[in-house]
Amino acid sequence: MKTSSKMPSADRRAAIISAARRIFVEKGFDRTTTRSLADAAGVSEALLFKHFPNKEALYSAIQMSCFKEEGAKFAERLQSLEPSTAALVFLISDLVSHILAEPRDDEGLQFFRLVLRSLMDEGEFTRLAIQGGPFRWVKKVEQCLKAANRAGDMLDRPVRANLAGWMVHQLITGIMLHTLPREAVIDYGVSHEELVKEVVWFCLRGMGLKEEVIRRCYKSEKHL
Repeated sequence: MKTSSKMPSADRRAAIISAARRIFVEKGFDRTTTRSLADAAGVSEALLFKHFPNKEALYSAIQMSCFKEEGAKFAERLQSLEPSTAALVFLISDLVSHILAEPRDDEGLQFFRLVLRSLMDEGEFTRLAIQGGPFRWVKKVEQCLKAANRAGDMLDRPVRANLAGWMVHQLITGIMLHTLPREAVIDYGVSHEELVKEVVWFCLRGMGLKEEVIRRCYKSEKHL
């Protein structure tokens, strides 16, 4: 049954975007039809085309809705951090806590599922997602690693600064993907809080930060 079309245009548009996310997650871009999108939103195809001229336009609107607000907050927070060892520890612990957050809301789950679906298909959503936040995060990590090295806080053979951020980001994302099903695929045998701490320590050690430096900075990073 179609819903009433007597809804403010902005609300109708938002409702279509919300419904379309679920369909793109389930079927991917190529296998999603405008009929299935209209049915999911409870509107006719004619009304769907009134708001979005084609499937590509709706997919782009979904991308923008995912990245716009969160991306602005993320960019502002990154810019406020001066490169340093303490900032590096904050960046890692903050990302681990954010990506492995528990519990996640439906929108957060849908975003990560769209990323996974995109990786199995055309990859466009994930490319935009990377440009929207992770790319800038990796650049900031690189700057912080160089600052930590200048401060003498790194081991003699640290990982290359331009690769370290990507390696850490992909490790954390890989752990998160195994928690997307209703029942997590892997039981790590520790509490969620302990898992977050272990991942943070693993990443910082892998980047080459000295043990005593991690111990000192990880305690105080929340005060940055």
